[in-house]
Amino acid sequence: MAERGGIVDAVTGLHCPGCGAQFRLTDRFCEACGHELAIRRALLPDFGIPAGSVCESCAATEFDADGYCVACGEWRRPADRSAADLGAVQLVTDRGIAHARNEDSVAAAVLDDPTGSVVVIAVCDGVSTSENPQAASAAAARTGVDECVAALAADRPSPEAAVAGLEAAAIAVRDVATSGHAPSCTYVAAVVRPTANDTHEVTVINVGDSRAYWLSAGTRDDVPAQRLTVDDSWAQALVDSGVMDEEAAMRDPRAHALYRWLGADSDRRPGDTRPVTVEVRGPGALLLCSDGLWNYLSDPVRLAELALARPAETAAHDLVDFAVQSGGSDNITVALVPIVPSRASVQQ
Repeated sequence: MAERGGIVDAVTGLHCPGCGAQFRLTDRFCEACGHELAIRRALLPDFGIPAGSVCESCAATEFDADGYCVACGEWRRPADRSAADLGAVQLVTDRGIAHARNEDSVAAAVLDDPTGSVVVIAVCDGVSTSENPQAASAAAARTGVDECVAALAADRPSPEAAVAGLEAAAIAVRDVATSGHAPSCTYVAAVVRPTANDTHEVTVINVGDSRAYWLSAGTRDDVPAQRLTVDDSWAQALVDSGVMDEEAAMRDPRAHALYRWLGADSDRRPGDTRPVTVEVRGPGALLLCSDGLWNYLSDPVRLAELALARPAETAAHDLVDFAVQSGGSDNITVALVPIVPSRASVQQ
């Protein structure tokens, strides 16, 4: 499968890494010390046309904004896989085998801070039974991360920032709707912030059945590997009511039917969703993913074995490859944030 890098772009930060002063999102330099401010961003899939692309049908080199050859009208199919390395987070999204297009989206921002990198991520899975689901997922992922970053820059705590991102994403998806059509998607987002004593605060929030996992390496003092989110699905309702265990519930034909999602036809209200915050200590990783991965591998311990076996950049692709090789019946998206102890902590 073809791979292609994501787009990374320098824009802003949270607190100045030089002196710790706060600044506005529009600032390029710290007014207190003059330090250049930066945020690394990515939004995937990357549907841009790479320079030098050639039409497979007529060998022309010009394409319109939608990817159609201006000479013969042939559509240039996007690469099956897009990936972005932002250092503190690895992003990979893949079309899979069964779907004709990728309706997932993932966005992330990494902000420089005096205590370490602050990471904001959103993974969204377009609901295939809705019209234009990829537009919904892209709008939700992009807007959710942008609004969360703005809230953090205003010095709001992570849970408030996560809620602000979700509510902005919900509005963005409703705005995508056209007469008679309501594109919809799932949403899971996270904020990862370094805290005192070499720990990290992880805040997650979700609507639908895209998931967040904490994947622990199994050290004695750390939080054990576990799922951090609860699905808004028929299968989860069966489990919660005690009617079936998870394995049996997932065999039900209605297992993936959602009762909450983002979209103009959703009846979810502000305040319906509460963020969850945990404090973790590495070695380990935070994983956000669409159901294209966890359909094949949902156990936190087994996910940790695969995700922590190799460096994060390689491991993110390993997770996606596992889903593709297991059947690839859906789009697959992974965001992996490695959490590693500082050198000083390791030496103690």
